Amino acid sequence: MSTFDSTTFGKISGRHGSAVASISKATGKNYLRVFTAPSNPKSPKQVAHRAKFALVNKDLNCMRNLFKITFGNAGGVGLGISLGFKDAVVGEYPDYAIDFSKLTISRGGLNTSGLNSIVRLAGNAVQLTWDTTVDYQGDDNDGVNFVFLNTTSKVGILKQNEVLRGIGTADIELPAVWAGQQVHCWIYFSSPDGKMNSDSQYIDLIKL
Repeated sequence: MSTFDSTTFGKISGRHGSAVASISKATGKNYLRVFTAPSNPKSPKQVAHRAKFALVNKDLNCMRNLFKITFGNAGGVGLGISLGFKDAVVGEYPDYAIDFSKLTISRGGLNTSGLNSIVRLAGNAVQLTWDTTVDYQGDDNDGVNFVFLNTTSKVGILKQNEVLRGIGTADIELPAVWAGQQVHCWIYFSSPDGKMNSDSQYIDLIKL
């Protein structure tokens, strides 16, 4: 910081280029210092951005280990969180919420399914069905993967390569402690060699 004395401009204050001028109340002297941007700015836009990011991290924290597998790479956690932030947050600050139907669990060039459904069976079992039609980028021998998310207990479960795409149906037993709770479900496919996935598809929210 330095003092400033000008017979031309007199006393000055405020920001001037890369410098900030101020007048000491105690001495009346003019001081100049280099402008430094606030380290923790709190504009309305920044506060809203931070709240949105905090919500995504909190609500998707239970999916972090799954993202490493479903996205098939070490950067899966960052990608899953980033896509959740970009696509799945609804509402306006401070009333943000996650729309899980918009959450991406997997990405890839493999064919998805045209029609998917889930129904509850006895106990905590569910039955899932999907369209077995494949086009140029898919195979009857593709593995079928399911992701289940219980937002009450904040637990995510991956059922990997449960059956082959060509079978078209699978019965899955979910944890007994999930009885009476609501569960989100997604499906995605994996090539037989495990090198390619499909985009994930949200199936539904079901109450056990």
